Amino acid sequence: MRVLDDVVCNNDLFGAHKGEKHSTESLDSAFRESTYEITPSGRLELLVCTYEDQSDPNAQGWERLIGCSTPVFTGERRDMNLHGWVDFPGFGRAKFTDGTMKAFMPASSQSGPAPASEGSFDMQSGGIAEYLRRFFTELEQLKHRKSYYVSHAISFRDGRLFVLISRGDCRERVYVEALDENPLNAAQQVVQLWQAKIHKDEDIE
Repeated sequence: MRVLDDVVCNNDLFGAHKGEKHSTESLDSAFRESTYEITPSGRLELLVCTYEDQSDPNAQGWERLIGCSTPVFTGERRDMNLHGWVDFPGFGRAKFTDGTMKAFMPASSQSGPAPASEGSFDMQSGGIAEYLRRFFTELEQLKHRKSYYVSHAISFRDGRLFVLISRGDCRERVYVEALDENPLNAAQQVVQLWQAKIHKDEDIE
């Protein structure tokens, strides 16, 4: 079970929510239940804490445990140099590029995955080439390798984006509205669409 970390959102991109504290599971914390701050300059910083026993020595039973491991901020900060997304369930997503926050997408505006554009691919380290490598690698792992050997591809037809999924000796078009910023999530979504769709001859190449 993952532990929620708290993030103090002190950047102007949060608008009216600037200064609020929200929880996330997106960060691989070195310490349990860590607290971070997204600073006015857009950097994600870990607020380094130590843990002190601030429990009531006169308490009895289980009440003696209350406050026995209280986090205390040491004043030290650690820049996380994050590149990617931080998800805040029910609140939104914050986008970081080379350690600096560049955008905030409120939960109310998230109707689907991020658009499939060159700009979105830049979110992944290594650019488009690395995104596609990870995307197709995950696609292969999600399928039955012994049954399908033809390579995959991404293309457009009549202004619509589709992924070619190998099916026997042919490739089948799976149309998508967009590809997720995360290539692993994108591959999972494409395979789910492929498995759920009605397979028609006109979709086969």
